Amino acid sequence: MTDILGILVDGQPQFEFDRGRPLPEAQRAYLERMDRKMDQGFVLQGRQVSDPDLHTRARFVAAGLANALAASQDALAMAMTTWLGVRCPDLKQVRITAEGPGMKVDLDYEHPYRRPEPQPQVVEFHPTRH
Repeated sequence: MTDILGILVDGQPQFEFDRGRPLPEAQRAYLERMDRKMDQGFVLQGRQVSDPDLHTRARFVAAGLANALAASQDALAMAMTTWLGVRCPDLKQVRITAEGPGMKVDLDYEHPYRRPEPQPQVVEFHPTRH
């Protein structure tokens, strides 16, 4: 079985990152640029972080992922998913849930992501008699 990072919003899968697939060079370069920007520090939950460790970076990227998904910025969300999948090899799931006016983001390192089983679609046909 491949090692998949799952991104879920309100329990529904949004993106999957398959760590078993090779990453193109252009995407690697983009991740390096993301790292260099984060090296300069950032604000997370109202607090300035000058020298972020990997866990703090992951929280920052996951928060950005949640914001990108909320703003329908799929390309940015996919880039952030890729960063999390590559830089955090033990991360299994990112669970984003609506919470009041904001969002709650959980990084799950324990529970493997499982693709949901397809649900059968029930269709009813009622012909109209003329």
